[in-house]
Amino acid sequence: MKIYFVVKEPSERTINHFVSSLGKALQKQGCEVVYGLERLWTDEVLECDIVHFQWPEGIFGLFSHRVTEEELLRIEKRLMFLKEKGIKIFVQIHNLKPHTNKDKNVLRLYEQLYQLADVMVHMGKYSRDLLQPQYSNAHHVVIPHHLYDDVYSFALTREEARNRLHLSADKKIVLSFGKFRNEQERNFVLDLQRSFGRSFLFLMPGFYRETLHTWNPRKFITRLFHTISYRLKGIKFSNEVIPDDLMQCYFCAADVVLIQRLDILNSGNLPMAFAAGKVVVGPDVGNVGQILHETGNFTFDPQRLESAVEALQKAFTAAEKGEENKAYATAHWSSDVIAAKLLKCYQEAITAN
Repeated sequence: MKIYFVVKEPSERTINHFVSSLGKALQKQGCEVVYGLERLWTDEVLECDIVHFQWPEGIFGLFSHRVTEEELLRIEKRLMFLKEKGIKIFVQIHNLKPHTNKDKNVLRLYEQLYQLADVMVHMGKYSRDLLQPQYSNAHHVVIPHHLYDDVYSFALTREEARNRLHLSADKKIVLSFGKFRNEQERNFVLDLQRSFGRSFLFLMPGFYRETLHTWNPRKFITRLFHTISYRLKGIKFSNEVIPDDLMQCYFCAADVVLIQRLDILNSGNLPMAFAAGKVVVGPDVGNVGQILHETGNFTFDPQRLESAVEALQKAFTAAEKGEENKAYATAHWSSDVIAAKLLKCYQEAITAN
């Protein structure tokens, strides 16, 4: 079976390992897996059994790309052609809508893919239950987010990780990983931090990821102001992407992982925190809230700061939950387990007609 992931070819500089880890696991299952964006428009795609779309806004290259009417028509015709050739169209539901690209045609591109999908793959029951009635044209399956177990081992002890990061051995550490997307998220976590004493340390390496490198004078001034003001407040963050080996240190050093998103569907930080053996606190929204409930972790109302304070306080009294999370993730979310489930869906789709 030949699987085509419609994404840029993964490389050593790939930040999001979702596709590369899953592709390697599928290859272990005996599948041939190919990547790239140009293949979609050439006869090479006709050699594939499955065309599996990931992030719709990335189909034409840059995620910030403004999709034209001509491109919408082009992708619709191409998908109809592939379906006529018996190739099955899978769409992975990472987000309900783009995080940053608000171009109206990108939203139409999402709708187009959903309408023409043979199978929609959800990472939790929430999005399945939400989208299944709207898109009854497709078969809907729930396959959880896999672990990046080919990339991260999380083998460092808490003490080793803290030594490497030059962090106190005594403080209780809350980790909020990933790029903060807006001021609302930043302000929420800063207010949350103020609710705890000095014995608590909030690690936020992606708190402000905007670099000073820009040709736009207004953006430069704004970024410089924020960078200086945040640092004067004592907030430590990195303007650069965190390398994989250092990323593991942050998770291993933490006591609790806080998913700082206030509006979210899925989060790669959730399975990573589980794999690292950490207790997780996150918003009671999307698939994230549903999974945290089902696994006995802790959720908060993103509209109520006191709810997040209470959830964090409970998390710090449930240290044993971290090891339970690790065992659960290893049993249910390993890349091999998830790849086997996805392969079964591929096989069922091919034999359906």
